[in-house]
Amino acid sequence: MDLYGEQIVDLAKHPLNKGAMKKPDLSASGVNTTCGDHVRLYLRVKNGKVVEATWEGDGCAISTAAASVLTEEVKGKSMKQLGLLCTKDLFEWLEISDLGPARVKCVTLCLETLKSALLGKLGSSHPQR
Repeated sequence: MDLYGEQIVDLAKHPLNKGAMKKPDLSASGVNTTCGDHVRLYLRVKNGKVVEATWEGDGCAISTAAASVLTEEVKGKSMKQLGLLCTKDLFEWLEISDLGPARVKCVTLCLETLKSALLGKLGSSHPQR
């Protein structure tokens, strides 16, 4: 059985939405300290929904594919919908049924980075008292 499905290999060779964004509404960086993958995620939001999502970084095939698929799937979603995304969603989008524990972090890096961007936005619009 191949570790990487056809979709993962294709997205690793031809990533979607890869590149920096000028003046994003939300952005965050994340690092997988286990393997060195790193990602920076950028979102542009209009009327409470994501209208553009890009990313940049370097990582393994799984990390690259996950960032590509996540930036495609978040387009058109509200901030509330983004907050509800979970690891299961990424596994479904990537058509992955099983990975070893060390590789799960490769899938979830982009999602954790998205959650960090959302927390930063929440923190900046709702100052602590």
